[in-house]
Amino acid sequence: MLIFLVIFQVVCALGLIALTAVTTTKSEQGGSGFGWGTIGGKTSTSIAGLEDQLERVTLYVAVAFLIVSTLVGIVALRA
Repeated sequence: MLIFLVIFQVVCALGLIALTAVTTTKSEQGGSGFGWGTIGGKTSTSIAGLEDQLERVTLYVAVAFLIVSTLVGIVALRA
C-alpha cells in the first residue's frame, strides 16, 4: 500500500510540475496589460478556454497531491 501511494505521489508531483511549467501567467501574455491583444479579458491567441482548463486540472492535481502526501505520512507512521 505504501509503495503504491508513493508512486502515485511521484506521478502527481511530476504532473504538477509539468502543469505549472505550461501555465501562462498574466505578465507573460505579451502586452495584454495595456489592452492589446485581449478580447473580453482573454488573450486573442488563447484556444477556447485552454487556460481555464489548465487551471482546473492544476487545481485537481494539487489537491490530489496534498491528499496523497497526507496519506503517505499516515501510512508511514503506522508501518
